[in-house]
Order: sequence, then C-alpha cells, then structure tokens
Amino acid sequence: GASKAIELLGAQDKITLFAVDSEPHEIIPLREIGNSKKKLMNLARKVKSTGGGIYVYRGLKAAWDELKKADSGTRHIILFSDARDSEQPGAYKALLKEITANSGSVSVIGLGTRSDPDAALLEEIAKLGNGRIFFTNKPVDIPKLFAQETVTVARSAFIRDPVHTKATGHWAEISPKPFEFPPQVDGYNLSYPKDRNTTTSLVANDEYLGPLVAHASRGIGRSVAVSFPL
Repeated sequence: GASKAIELLGAQDKITLFAVDSEPHEIIPLREIGNSKKKLMNLARKVKSTGGGIYVYRGLKAAWDELKKADSGTRHIILFSDARDSEQPGAYKALLKEITANSGSVSVIGLGTRSDPDAALLEEIAKLGNGRIFFTNKPVDIPKLFAQETVTVARSAFIRDPVHTKATGHWAEISPKPFEFPPQVDGYNLSYPKDRNTTTSLVANDEYLGPLVAHASRGIGRSVAVSFPL
C-alpha cells in the first residue's frame, strides 16, 4: 500500500514512512522523491509485520514530527491500523488538534470492519484529522485504498502507459444500442467513482480498474465523465 502511494506521487513530492508496533520504526525519513521512486518503493515493500498491537499515538506523533518539517502546502498522514488491535491512543485529540491547526490532515485505513472493537477510535481519528476513513477485511484491497487516498490528496495522477480496456455492460443504461469502445487507450487520469449513484461503463483492465467512462443521474438527465484522452 505504501509503495503504491509512492508510485503515484510526483518527483517534487515528499514522503516519510514508519512501521509501527509498540514503537515507530523509521523506514524512510522525510525526503523528496526526486528520481529515487523505485528505490523508495522497494524500501516500502520490505516492511514486515512483526510485534504486537499498533500504538497509534506514537505512530501519529512520529509521522507528524517528520511531516511538520516540510514546507509543502499539503501535509497529509495516512494511518494504516488494525481495527481489532489499535492500542495506546494517548493524547491523540490534542495531537490531532495540533496537526490540523498547522495545515495537516489524517486519513485512516483500517484492516477489519466498522463492528471491530477499535473501529470507533479509528473513525474518530479520521474525523478529528479532517480526513477520510476506510475499512476493509480483504488484504487485496489495501493497495487500492492507498492509491485512492493518494490520488484524492494529490489531486493528479495520470497513467501514461497504454492500457487495455474492459466494458462492464452498463452502457445499456444510456442506450439499448451497443457501443464499440476502444480496446486500448494511451493512458488515463486515475480516478474513482464519486458515489454509489455513479455507474461505470468502461474500466481500465489493470491493477487499479480505474473508470474510463462513467455516468450518473443529473436532474432529469445524465452527466458522463471520460477520463482518457480522445
């Protein structure tokens, strides 16, 4: 997940990464990505799951202590934690108040569900951190959530490599006449459906499954978004 986030950032962006159990372990100190993206991605992939519970306050504190050194206009923390084993919240409310007062924000990706014992804590951290909360009990979804959150914060991520496409069959909601979509596009703007009312008719046949053609009701009509160059 962290590696996927790094992949979607630009050369001018900065990154810091900590692995957290009862203590934060610095994997990547705050630094500009520059031309070291592959190296940083490999460092992120080497993180192993060890130790016991996740001490969320210490993790957030370590991340903020690094991040507040940055002069970037956007300073954002993604906390990945176990919804069943997030321990020692400490003075997290005061810490989050300091973060948000200094143009920072915190989003949370929780491994588990909203019914898990520590889910309420993770939801509150995201709320007080002016961020978003995600839950999943499917490990395969974790990189996608990191990607989604990174794109939301960075606001720009263009996939520049050609990608094959896959029709979903939902174009029938627009017209009963079949539409022949291009089998491949020369890249696309990585995005995500806005909400449950958005229907995707064409997706990128890659690891992101990003929408290429999506539509939603708008008044008595519909709006359509196309996210690849014509």
